[in-house]
Amino acid sequence: MSASTRVPVGRLAALAGVIVAVVAIAQAARTPHWRELAPGVEFGTLRGEPFCRTGSSAIALLRLDPRRVRLRALHFLRQPDHLPLTISEWRRRSGAIAVFNAGQYYPDYRYMGLFVSDGDVVSARPHGGFRAALVAEPSGADSTRAPRARVLDLLHDTLDTAHPAWRQVAQSFMLFGHDGTPRVRQSDQIASRTVVGEDEKGRIVVVTSEGGYTLWDFARLLHGAGLGMVHAMSMDGGHEAQLLIDMRGFRYASWTRDPATAVDPVPLPAVIAVVPR
Repeated sequence: MSASTRVPVGRLAALAGVIVAVVAIAQAARTPHWRELAPGVEFGTLRGEPFCRTGSSAIALLRLDPRRVRLRALHFLRQPDHLPLTISEWRRRSGAIAVFNAGQYYPDYRYMGLFVSDGDVVSARPHGGFRAALVAEPSGADSTRAPRARVLDLLHDTLDTAHPAWRQVAQSFMLFGHDGTPRVRQSDQIASRTVVGEDEKGRIVVVTSEGGYTLWDFARLLHGAGLGMVHAMSMDGGHEAQLLIDMRGFRYASWTRDPATAVDPVPLPAVIAVVPR
């Protein structure tokens, strides 16, 4: 005579409830929470688990409507003292409500790629391997009908590098394209990240991580984070990944100290400044 098997329905139901709760908490942690700072300017936060490798998993989000704010590409060579500035100094000089790092540069501070500041071509040589550009303030005959800022995927979008039809241009590399596939190699290189994307409504989304991520993981995280980004480009990472917001009593700052120099924060040769229209 075989013994009857009892199924612990109560325990299974309780376990299922715990699993559902854990999943719900995890999903909520990865859902952006937005706060309007001004018309066309929103700040949000996101958690980066399980992709964060070092430090805080907090991720800052700045969502901008280009019809309400201007994006200016600023370079130290156009400053009177010709010296890289800290992000706080960039904000004070520009009168910006927010500033973040713009692209990558060589050890002698030369910009990697095309860089145009207020219509002045600071770096005229495009980077052959960089297939993205943050552009703003269209010029030319069609400027009144063109979007006021865009993230261009140079595999699909056109940019005349000899005569850019934009007064602000900062070239870098794509993080992920329209299909969500990462456009970076898988590697174990971990760093803080600054990313700029364009969402389905034509808004510009700036993303800066407080902790360290690989580029591949950061691409997967952002594409699945419910931000509505159609594609995104990567700016410089590591100690150069910086974001400062200071407006209407709200302040947020993110950067990491360089242990080699103990400089905090690292001066930046080029930034993107967000200024009111």
